[in-house]
Amino acid sequence: MAELTKDTIRIRMYRVGFGDCFLISLPVGDDHAHVLVDCGVHSKGDIGTIQDAVTDALAEAKNKLAIVIATHAHQDHISGFGKCDAQFRACDEVGEVWLPWTENPKDKTAARLKSKTLALVEQLRMHFAASGGAPKAEFAMMNIAGNEKALQLLKSGIKNGTVRYLEVGGELIDPGGIQGLNVKVLGPPRDQAFLAKMDPPAGERFLRMNGSQPEAANGLKPFLGKWLFDPVRRRAYPALEAKDRDSLGKLSADPEALAFALDQAINNTSVVALFSYRGKYLLFPGDAQYGNWNFWMSQDGSDELLAEIDFYKVGHHGSFNATPKKAVAKMTKGKFAAMASTQNSPWASIPLAKLVAAVEAQASGFVRSDSIPVKNAPKGPALKKLPPGFSQGKSWFDYEIPC
Repeated sequence: MAELTKDTIRIRMYRVGFGDCFLISLPVGDDHAHVLVDCGVHSKGDIGTIQDAVTDALAEAKNKLAIVIATHAHQDHISGFGKCDAQFRACDEVGEVWLPWTENPKDKTAARLKSKTLALVEQLRMHFAASGGAPKAEFAMMNIAGNEKALQLLKSGIKNGTVRYLEVGGELIDPGGIQGLNVKVLGPPRDQAFLAKMDPPAGERFLRMNGSQPEAANGLKPFLGKWLFDPVRRRAYPALEAKDRDSLGKLSADPEALAFALDQAINNTSVVALFSYRGKYLLFPGDAQYGNWNFWMSQDGSDELLAEIDFYKVGHHGSFNATPKKAVAKMTKGKFAAMASTQNSPWASIPLAKLVAAVEAQASGFVRSDSIPVKNAPKGPALKKLPPGFSQGKSWFDYEIPC
């Protein structure tokens, strides 16, 4: 385990299951300031360690968090704030809390989209409950709903901290009172056309093979089994009732509701934060998918930003549609280290082997959280040797950057 030392940035990744929890510790004088990036686990990928992660993170931070970032409102990124509500409220100090603009209750567009999304999710959940099928789609809907307690805590500022709702183009100077820290906000964009783009075009995807044919991995198929239309067997399907046709008609006429309906669309509302501190650059993209990446990578200077990165938090647990090929290629080979908080449950196609291999080939060192053994938890690949700069604790990996 890496102890906090002067003039060293440390990033700690906790193994919480299928979810994210990272603690960034930045040297300030003879001490450190601490930034918590996400704290959550999906209920179907929970390995029972989120409480321990929160206890350790708050102990490391001495109950003082300069900044708390909730990248987006998914269970696997914020559920820990609800589950460990009392621990967070007992903090001595929380300077700032950051959320995406889509969570701002005073933003009329955000409020409208939120309302429509939750209404559609509830309709889908009722449908799945009645049909008894499509468990993976149910898992996706579970990721969106049931986060009210966590969001209430975050939007309160936890300990009366300043709440910021971020969108692309923002730049924060000395946030959380950390002198010398600069954070460029690369996402989420406002443009719904970008937000709705979940999957990259074929040339930007890391593909898996299905027999002899390439196939996009981790595609979400909300209607499985008997709900899939088969023209050969179409006569076997009962006709939709009038109320069902009316409901579907309303949804199909509302592109906003449809764009934000599925679990993956909300990933594109992730806060993407590029930290700059003492000449070192850390990129935390949440679960940003192609629409979010494409928006900021099309801006002037994005190539230079990627080339400067010293640390990369692999997006969306290593899913195929989270890190475009060109983004990995533009990161300077051997300059940056990477971490992926991941496991293959509840989605067996995550992480994608080709993406993992590409990051490993480009990075100076790479670790994934499921390489840490936890009793009764899904097993990832065992590490034969820790890469330079990394160390391992009971339920976390640390990476240190001298600065």
